[in-house]
Amino acid sequence: MKFSRQFSAVAVSLLAACAFTVSGAPAASAAPVGPTLTAAPVSVLQIPAIGVKVSGLVIPGPHLASVNAASAAPGKTTFSTSASPETCATTVGGSLVRINYVNVRTGDRGTSVVKPCPYFLDPAPTHQTVHTGSGPVAFTVSITGSWAYPNAGQPSLPGGGGFVAP
Repeated sequence: MKFSRQFSAVAVSLLAACAFTVSGAPAASAAPVGPTLTAAPVSVLQIPAIGVKVSGLVIPGPHLASVNAASAAPGKTTFSTSASPETCATTVGGSLVRINYVNVRTGDRGTSVVKPCPYFLDPAPTHQTVHTGSGPVAFTVSITGSWAYPNAGQPSLPGGGGFVAP
């Protein structure tokens, strides 16, 4: 019993340390997998959604769906999420990422659904420009299945974050 309490305390401490590290880290600036955007990137502080990817060898692994934001024009934000070709070759290739956002200052809100893998046959776009309004924007992100693969990326945990839209 004493060991399980100590183990639980260590696990909770590690989870909290990871959450603080991820939430304070700047957005990754890896080379985009899909089409490049001409808009100016926006720094996004976030905890990404976590899903499960399974390879062809039936080896599970974590998939972190993080949100990229770019300023298309004042008050307009382009959302995207990208995955590497290796990730797109797993069960995550058929998943979609749902972004629910709200501008804290103006109250503008909405939902954007994008796909992380550009070659998956789904009508969802790889990036989508929406009206967020200027100011602080909070969002939640979740991994959902598509019409072809309803269980893609599941089970998953939602994430969230925020940024300041120009």
